[in-house]
Amino acid sequence: MADRPGRRWFTPPRWTGAFTDYVDRRVDRVAGSPERAIEITDGWVATARRRYGPDSWKTVNTVEAAAKRRDEIGDHAGALGLRRDVVAKRREHLGPDDRQTLSAEYALAGTLLGLDRPAEARPLVEHVLGRYMADLGPDDQATLAALERSARIQLELGETAEGILKYRRAITAMRARGDEDRAQRATINLGRLLLARGDFGDALGVFRELVDVQGRTLGTDDPATLASLRDLALTLARMGRLLEAKVVAENLVAGTTRVQGSDHGSAADARRLLDRIEASLQPE
Repeated sequence: MADRPGRRWFTPPRWTGAFTDYVDRRVDRVAGSPERAIEITDGWVATARRRYGPDSWKTVNTVEAAAKRRDEIGDHAGALGLRRDVVAKRREHLGPDDRQTLSAEYALAGTLLGLDRPAEARPLVEHVLGRYMADLGPDDQATLAALERSARIQLELGETAEGILKYRRAITAMRARGDEDRAQRATINLGRLLLARGDFGDALGVFRELVDVQGRTLGTDDPATLASLRDLALTLARMGRLLEAKVVAENLVAGTTRVQGSDHGSAADARRLLDRIEASLQPE
């Protein structure tokens, strides 16, 4: 019973989440630019620290909102100290295994990944994943999000086989939940991570599977299918399989032109990809 007043003092009422989202949308409209929105939020942080002190849940939530704004515009370096402050305060007042602490750790890991520091993000994500597995079960949405992030970290650290296996576990569980949209997004993330790392053979298998699944479930002219078709053409080209890449790119050009029109930016981008592939096929 001794910690009850502290928990009640620190933990925000349940309605504050929706209220904060509403205020964020209002600030974005009024500010006119992300930079101005950050200035406004920074002003709130200074006011909260002065009025409520550094340990108030109001201050901590405001600091978290400021970090989120920075992450959204890619200023991960600016968000990092704020994220660490939020984690430290929630660990101190709520304990290491409270859901708010875990959420803050997950967000801090995302900032570290944005800074290309996966080794530092790893212990945070593993702690979150372990607690979610124990408390929420292996098929909960939050658990699967942490599982996917853990898989991403393994890929970025060069643990390719383990990362792919973990990604596949997450994707299979998402499909078992009936969340096909999320499963496809996770598959796209897997393929693009492999492509970026130069694991072209593994990326090729992922994109072929994705194009097949999306073609059957969404249709061959769906924008998501066409985006995966572009990833497939790019992967084949980087593998030096230029004739195959040319055929895929021709289908991509035809599909984007049919859906978006010949003057649309995506159609122009597809034509540029096809032109680069054809140029690579020309004898020197």
